[in-house]
Amino acid sequence: MLETEASNNPYIITICSGKGGVGKSIITANLGFMLASRGMKVLIWDADLLFPNQHLLLGVEPPTRLQDVFNSKISIERAIFPLNENLSLLAGTPAQFNAENSQSVDLIKMLAEIIVNTEYDFIIIDTSAGASYEVLQCCSASNLSSVVVTDEPTSLLDGYALIKIIKNYVDINKVTLLVNNVIDFEDANDISNKMNLATSKFLNCELIPLSYIPYNRIVRQSIIRQELFVKTEPNEDVSKAMKNLSDKIIKMALIIEKSFN
Repeated sequence: MLETEASNNPYIITICSGKGGVGKSIITANLGFMLASRGMKVLIWDADLLFPNQHLLLGVEPPTRLQDVFNSKISIERAIFPLNENLSLLAGTPAQFNAENSQSVDLIKMLAEIIVNTEYDFIIIDTSAGASYEVLQCCSASNLSSVVVTDEPTSLLDGYALIKIIKNYVDINKVTLLVNNVIDFEDANDISNKMNLATSKFLNCELIPLSYIPYNRIVRQSIIRQELFVKTEPNEDVSKAMKNLSDKIIKMALIIEKSFN
């Protein structure tokens, strides 16, 4: 566990993307487990209000969900479902949220409630794809926002569009790229350079590549089996990449911690 004099002050990470299907949710689930396995207290928050899937990836059916909080049935801390000693989930219920009322959902207020009433080292927020009101709230409240992209042209175009919008609401220095499903570092570096050429020219900014996750067929198999690949296949290259990602994030959190001391 991280030790800090600033109590109840977790490091908050938002995982977002311009389009769906780029691996945002599976990265969130495996990153959360990896951090928890290293002794960190971690909350995974599924903030996709229409199509939440963290409970499916984690193979659980929490009895209470975020919708119970919306309906004022329970407090938000009671909706949190413990997965193990260090890892918990705040899950949603698919297709049970009225999108017309999305502007009234104050996720920042909910996040503040979690911080006050619980103790986590990390809160990882899995958002819906695109630049919804909820996504912008999550990014603005986070220490780090990471835009997941792949080498697909539509992923890069939609990722650029998301960055263009986020830039108006969030400190761009807190936004990074996370390149998924690539062959190797050279492939990931090429994708990051392409994105930064566009953002540098048209948005006057460049994003730091946080990490890259290699393609591996075990990822798809883990989704089908509702298992986390970092747990079942720890020696695969994709699991080692997730460990490297967790190393970087822990170091970034420690830098923030030192700034409070």
